[in-house]
Amino acid sequence: MIKKILLFITTILTAISVSNGYGATDFLKGAINITTFLDWFSIANKYIHINGIILLDLIPVLFLTSQSVLFYKDKKKYKAFFTIIALLANLMGIIILIKLAYPIASQMTGWTSSSLPPNWISLKDAWLNYIGLSSLVSMAGWLCFVITYFMDNRGNRQDIRLPGFLNFSKNVLTFLLIFISGMGAGRLYEFFIFPIAFEISGITFIEMHRPIDIAIRKVGPILFTIIAALHVLLITLFFAEKSKDKAWLIIASLIFLLCDTLIALRYNGPINDLFLTWTPTTIPANWSNTRYEWLSYHLYRNIFITLGIISILLTFFVRKNKTKAL
Repeated sequence: MIKKILLFITTILTAISVSNGYGATDFLKGAINITTFLDWFSIANKYIHINGIILLDLIPVLFLTSQSVLFYKDKKKYKAFFTIIALLANLMGIIILIKLAYPIASQMTGWTSSSLPPNWISLKDAWLNYIGLSSLVSMAGWLCFVITYFMDNRGNRQDIRLPGFLNFSKNVLTFLLIFISGMGAGRLYEFFIFPIAFEISGITFIEMHRPIDIAIRKVGPILFTIIAALHVLLITLFFAEKSKDKAWLIIASLIFLLCDTLIALRYNGPINDLFLTWTPTTIPANWSNTRYEWLSYHLYRNIFITLGIISILLTFFVRKNKTKAL
């Protein structure tokens, strides 16, 4: 039981390590409003510069180290190997932050609107690229660790209760759901540990929100359709496999996804429309109350997303019913 709990915690922390704490930053690249950038950077750097590397990188590294040792002791050498690869990926991300990103961040902490270096745009973009590279490397580590869940142990072949193609499809669908959903594991974590959105100015908030909202309006429906379809297909295969407990867990995950989507459409959506009408000169006096309401709905959504991820992962921890293969 202790080993399973440790594996579960390690999985969640490895998924969280994909996050860099800064959120979407692509829109900050190029010749943006320097006042907006400095307002966001001063607050983000305050929370993330030191705490981020400890909470998002070093703690997952410690758990990955422990997990690799446990896999090796249990003679699960391939699982230990991929866990070590995940560990090395996280360490590489830490090195990128310390050696490349942090020196630039140290320079930027002294910037003001009136005292910018001539190459401030290239420096800012280089820093953003290093932050993104660190997350990309951690994502590769998350990928490697997810693979360990699909490595059969000796003597487990009798547990396969679907024909070859269907069993392969089930594993692919489960893998995709864990990998995609897991990358959202850091959202609830960030909400409480790095409350950047609560502290930035109104102008910074709407200028950051607008490009993200426009992008989500295009990508969101497509992403929802894909993830919901993965859920439905996996539910069907689990019921065909007579793994009812697993099927119900995926149904629970699908319900949590629908709850998240309902809140987004019913509550966040109208406020998003309102935000798009604001300009730096027309922000209402009570704008912070509206932001707080919008963020509160995001908190509920993040809770449902986290519950969905937990439900999917629990399919690996429930006992299998002994039935004959199809």
